[in-house]
Amino acid sequence: MDETGIRCRSLAWPATAGFLFGYVVLHPVSMIVFQWLDPRVGAIPGDEADRFLGPIGHSFHVGMLPMGLIFGLIGALIAAFHGRHRLMLTAQRDRLAEQAALLKQKNKELARLELANRRTSQFMAHDFKSALGCITGFAGELLRQPRLRKDTEVAEALVRIRRQAHRIMGSVMDLLEFARVRERDAPRMKLVSVTDSLQEAVSDFSLPAHAEHVTLGGHHARCPRLPADPRLLRRVLCNLISNAMKHNGPKTHVHLDGQVDVLRTEVLFSCCDDGAGVAPEVLPTIFTEFAGTDDSSGDSTGLGLAFCKAVVEAHHGRIWCESTQPRGARFFFTIPLHKEPDDGH
Repeated sequence: MDETGIRCRSLAWPATAGFLFGYVVLHPVSMIVFQWLDPRVGAIPGDEADRFLGPIGHSFHVGMLPMGLIFGLIGALIAAFHGRHRLMLTAQRDRLAEQAALLKQKNKELARLELANRRTSQFMAHDFKSALGCITGFAGELLRQPRLRKDTEVAEALVRIRRQAHRIMGSVMDLLEFARVRERDAPRMKLVSVTDSLQEAVSDFSLPAHAEHVTLGGHHARCPRLPADPRLLRRVLCNLISNAMKHNGPKTHVHLDGQVDVLRTEVLFSCCDDGAGVAPEVLPTIFTEFAGTDDSSGDSTGLGLAFCKAVVEAHHGRIWCESTQPRGARFFFTIPLHKEPDDGH
């Protein structure tokens, strides 16, 4: 039997019951109501004192059959409509239950695949780091050989090998750190010194080529300790410094500072450079993953600023960039002061 036949059969019993209800109940009740509303009606034979049983008995006379059939049809239509509505609700509930079960199964499958993908990425990153460590180590050892250093072409090739290995290592670390920030529910908070965080970030770029080009302002000394993940906060500051040098060259001057707002609700960090600035069309998407810029260095993975945005938002802060070419770029981000640190760090 097809689906239409099953539905018709399912509605037959409610329609029959509705017809009987209309003929046996609704029709007599309507006769009683008519008698009460208009006592002058004399069409009902019998004792005038019997104003209840008289209309009921009269409703089943042969002459009242057409009206009884009308009430029966009305009852059948109402019951059939109600039965059809219930069938539709039951079918929809069954479909929703099937879809919920399928969605639950898909979610479990996605969670399993995500876990497998995350483990595979971690294993691959570990293998990449080991292999890249060997490449950079052997390249460094070869560059220490006097005989090879005399050969300009060989020495230049080794320098390029080591430089590319460092770039790939940076890409691997950016991918890992970005994934960790997005997967982690909340940063590992504890009270952090703003001055120490800024000084540590500057010290990471204290090589002779950068020592005179990365400076620290004086407003940070008046900042209170703030709840933050110290490692992630330091990575944000280092990424902003690295981003300024990567897109403007090592001779770019970068100035870092931090200051508390007037209401003492948040600390505003700033990283300003005197480079070429950021093109206006790039500003709206500069914190997007794999967003490109108009520089030609080719060193950027497209994740550095996206990583900064993810970390700052995980701290319930804001990050933005202001730039007017060619006056340099100014990056700002805030970290709230009101969030309590996690005792478990």
